[in-house]
Amino acid sequence: MKKVSFFGLLLSLFLISGCLKITNEQPYPMPGVIEQKYYETADLKIILLEPFAIKDENGTITLSHMVETFLHTDFCDFKGDSLPTTTFKDLTIKFSFTTLSLDRALTKFGGEYLKEFINTDGTIKEEVGFLEKTKIGDREGYKLTQGVEGCGHDQYYFQTENGVLIVQKNFVPELTDLNPQKEKFSSTPGVILPDEANELFEKTVRFAEVK
Repeated sequence: MKKVSFFGLLLSLFLISGCLKITNEQPYPMPGVIEQKYYETADLKIILLEPFAIKDENGTITLSHMVETFLHTDFCDFKGDSLPTTTFKDLTIKFSFTTLSLDRALTKFGGEYLKEFINTDGTIKEEVGFLEKTKIGDREGYKLTQGVEGCGHDQYYFQTENGVLIVQKNFVPELTDLNPQKEKFSSTPGVILPDEANELFEKTVRFAEVK
């Protein structure tokens, strides 16, 4: 009996060590851990969001999310000549980079009329609700709000060691109180609501890298 017990113990130890060896040689990823993906250009490295479309055009990287909904016309069609559609974008973010100074970047990307908000020493004059200081994560800069009747965008200007990172977040009037059909748009399957959109936007800004 003692011999059988002794050989049984040896066999158990052999099997255990074999299992440990297999486990060590074939590690599995931790549950819930997903490999993060990025999109890179010569100047920028941008975190990718799923399932977002990405467009790279003339140095501007655009991330956008579109959902299928009911037949409607473009909320921001002030001319009244757009065709009915069944889709709308609930989040659009654009990234650009320039080696210009902050004041020159502001007038180039925001408009020449902004010269009146630039002091002779190149510093920026703030105006609440239009052009004001902002901070997202460790990034500090200015937010420029341009639009009318819920249509338009916020443009963010963040100084870096090499220039200025410009990030634009488009307004989504379909999901605001300005739209009589807000609730209908908000209940669209897969739609990104404003609070989540803000979180995703800030995430892309925090993780954006300037090379």
